[in-house]
Amino acid sequence: MLQLIRDLLHLRKGRDNAVQRDWVEYFRTPNSSKSSSLVLYYAGREKCLPGHQFGPAVRAQYLLHFILSGKGTFHSGNHTYSLSKNQAFMIKPGENTYYFADRDDPWEYMWFAFDGSEVVTILQNCGLLGDDPVTSYTLDDTLIAAFQDTITQMEMKTENEYMLLGNLYHIFGHMSRNRYADDAAISSICLQHALNFIRNNYRNDIHVQDIARYAQVERSYLYRLFINEFHQSPKQYLIQHRLLAATDMLTHSDMNVAEIAYACGFNDPSAFCRYFRERTGFTPKRYRTIDGTRTLTYVSDEKQC
Repeated sequence: MLQLIRDLLHLRKGRDNAVQRDWVEYFRTPNSSKSSSLVLYYAGREKCLPGHQFGPAVRAQYLLHFILSGKGTFHSGNHTYSLSKNQAFMIKPGENTYYFADRDDPWEYMWFAFDGSEVVTILQNCGLLGDDPVTSYTLDDTLIAAFQDTITQMEMKTENEYMLLGNLYHIFGHMSRNRYADDAAISSICLQHALNFIRNNYRNDIHVQDIARYAQVERSYLYRLFINEFHQSPKQYLIQHRLLAATDMLTHSDMNVAEIAYACGFNDPSAFCRYFRERTGFTPKRYRTIDGTRTLTYVSDEKQC
C-alpha cells in the first residue's frame, strides 16, 4: 500500500514574495521483501532553488540522482564533485553525503531509492559500483517517461508492482546500454560469476575457495575484486548475504532461530547469533519483535539469542 508522505509543492509567491521549493516525492511500502531482486522505496523530482542543500545524511537504500539541467556540487566522503546536466550520482547505503545547487544555475534532478538481492549485479552492469559515484548518461524522452510514470503511479495510488519494476529496469537498461567493454569488463564478468555463485549456493557449506574456483580466478584476485567494489572481503560479503536472507526469514517465516541459521548456511547457530547482533544491534529473537528496517539504530541490551 502506498503511503503518501510528501505532496507536490508548486512554485508560488507568498505574501513576502519568497519563492518556495518546486518538488514532489512519494514514499511507498513495497509489496515485496528486501530479498526480492529489485525493490522501489521512493522517487521524486525537484527544480532546486539557488544554493539549496540536502544533508549531511546517511541513506538506508541505494539512491540514484539524474541531473536534468543546471549545476551543483556533490560531496561524498573526502571527495567533491562539480556536476551538471546529463550526469548522475549514486549514493550507497551507509554513506554520509551532502549536495547543493549552484547559486547562479541551480540544478533540476530526478531520483529514486531502491534495494534488492540483484542490485549489486545491476549496478555492476551499469558501471555504478566503482570508486567513482558519478557517471554520464544520455537524456531522452523514454527515460523521462519512465520516471514520470513511476511518480504518477505513486501519486495517484494506481501503482502496479510489475509496471514500477518495468520502469526501473528500463532506466537501468538505459544506463547500461552504452557501457563500453574494456579490461574492467573482464573483472566485472568474474565478479558477476562470483556473485551468482554466492546467491545460488549461500545456503550450502561453501567457502571462499569454492567461489574463486567457480569464477575461475585465484583467491587473491577475487579478494582484490571484492575489496575494490564493495570494500569488504569475499567472506564478509558471503556472511552479509546470509544475514540478509536470515532477516527476511525472521520476518516472514515461523522457523526457529537454529533452523534459520542452518537454512542460511551457518553451521553454528551461536556464530549466527553473534554475526547477526554485530550487524543489526539485535539478537534474532529481538529482531522479530520490531520493524528492523526502520529502527536498527537502536542497540538492544538483550543477551539471549
